[in-house]
Amino acid sequence: MTTLQNELEFARLPADKVLFKKHIQRELDEIRKEVEETCAVAEDVYHVPESAYEETFSLLEQMPRDIPMPDMMWLEDGGIGLEWRPGDGIATMSLYGDGLVVYGAFYTKNREISGICPLTDFAFLPGFLTTLARLFQ
Repeated sequence: MTTLQNELEFARLPADKVLFKKHIQRELDEIRKEVEETCAVAEDVYHVPESAYEETFSLLEQMPRDIPMPDMMWLEDGGIGLEWRPGDGIATMSLYGDGLVVYGAFYTKNREISGICPLTDFAFLPGFLTTLARLFQ
C-alpha cells in the first residue's frame, strides 16, 4: 500500500477526516481545471455545474468507511463520474448537479444493479452503497 493510500485510509477514520476532505477537493479541482481548459477550446462539450461538484463532495464525505476512494472523472455530458473496480466488476455513480445520482454495478455475468434516485432517497441509495461495500469484502 502506498503512503497516499495509507494516509487516505487513515483519513477515512472518524478521528481525522481532514486529509480525506482535502483529497476529495484536490480531485474535484483537477476536474474543474480540465473542464475549463477543454471548454475554452471546444464547443461540443458541456460545463459541469457547480452543484455537481458540491453534490459529489457531499456524497463522498458521507460514504461509508468500507468503500474505498473511487476514481473520479469529468463526464463530457456535464457530470462527474465516480468509478470503482472491485475484483472483476465495475461500479459507477454519476452526478449532474440536479439532485439525482445515476448508479450501476456489474459484478458477475448475470448480476447487476442500476438505477437513478435522488441523493436524498434514504431507501435506495443506502442499499446501493451497502451492495458496493460488499463488493470490496
